[in-house]
Amino acid sequence: MIIPDLHRIKVEQSSYPLTSFAGLPFLVELADHLGVCQAVNHIPGLQERRRDHRPSDYLMSLVLMLAGGGDTLDEAELLRQDPGLKKLLGTTLPAPNSLGEFLRRFDRSRLYDLALISSSVALRSVERLTLSEVTLDFDSTLIESKKEEAVRCYAGYTAYNPLLVWIAEANVWLTGLFRPGNSSPQSHLLSLLKRCERLLPKPMRLRVRSDSAGYQAKLLKHCHERGHLFTITADQDVAVQASIAAIPQNHWRLVKKERDVFLMAETVHAIGDDKTLPAFRLIVTRKIKGQIELFESPLVHRAIITNAPEDWSSEKVLDFHNKRGAMEKAIEVLKNDTGLVQLPCGKLLANAAYFQTTLLTYNLLQMFKLVALPLDWRHFGWKKLRYRLLGQAALVVSHAREIIVKLAKDYVYYPIFEQARWAIIGLASSA
Repeated sequence: MIIPDLHRIKVEQSSYPLTSFAGLPFLVELADHLGVCQAVNHIPGLQERRRDHRPSDYLMSLVLMLAGGGDTLDEAELLRQDPGLKKLLGTTLPAPNSLGEFLRRFDRSRLYDLALISSSVALRSVERLTLSEVTLDFDSTLIESKKEEAVRCYAGYTAYNPLLVWIAEANVWLTGLFRPGNSSPQSHLLSLLKRCERLLPKPMRLRVRSDSAGYQAKLLKHCHERGHLFTITADQDVAVQASIAAIPQNHWRLVKKERDVFLMAETVHAIGDDKTLPAFRLIVTRKIKGQIELFESPLVHRAIITNAPEDWSSEKVLDFHNKRGAMEKAIEVLKNDTGLVQLPCGKLLANAAYFQTTLLTYNLLQMFKLVALPLDWRHFGWKKLRYRLLGQAALVVSHAREIIVKLAKDYVYYPIFEQARWAIIGLASSA
């Protein structure tokens, strides 16, 4: 495509209140309906004297920046200077340096309160989906950083290492813990599971999935005593290797799943020295390495320890456990599409507040899709949602004490935009 006479196209500035983010106010209204704004305003110590903005103004400014595609505090200035958005919100958003100051106000107690706000939004999604059983996926991720309090991680660079809990059925983050980069992968899993138990309504049934970080006797014992079904990748320690080696050769069977071909067998395995802990099922797969190396076994084993009932076949356990891959994709979205890949502050607690804000933003966007958009839009990623709806250009004018958002006449998703608007209005009017 060639634009003819490009030099003849003139560019001028306009004093009309235009916006590039006509869909973002939906999130503010949704957050207010869910009690997010009121809750953050009641966190002790966040409100400072002689300030023009409330804590919710700072928090929602960060949420809007992240939802709009920004990933650094400086990019909040684009929203702040957007005249149409200012008219729709009825206020001027805080400056980027003020957002940094806001994040630095958080201590551990205030962080816990902020995490509860994000969890409450996730639980509203669970409630709306009328779930009676949820699958909790536990995983951590590394966020490389050169910030002041970042420390060297196991991968050899300075980073932070947050631990996350994802509800698979609702695609929301139930909770998360922001950890230093040198934290042990096994740390805080049990305490975070107990927090999840306190958060979720009774009598919600839980299923727990984890990589090998969850392979610890105290976690398995807790799940066993509480009746939580679990599937956890087992460490390839000496005891597990011995259990695998003891499997008779005639117990291995060939399994083909799409293009994947491997051997599978099942045995039982007891973890640790706790006599009160029973032996659990151990599902083992065996593959041949893609590249065979001298002096090393060509066989690669993967083991999954589980307390799944006997009516769950080995294949069903494996298929269920492999669905953890969806959480890994959600982490990539959280980091690359929701702004977590770049941390803004030098202090650990300030970055922890930013981390909790990204979880809240993700959960709000997911709730927005659930309550305001057509069913076939719910699987859309955030980039597509911004492109089609949140980042829509509009002219914002006042007439007869009304604010009118003028969208392009040929805007192809105008019916969806109107549907979302009335859905959010309906939530507010039904409260």
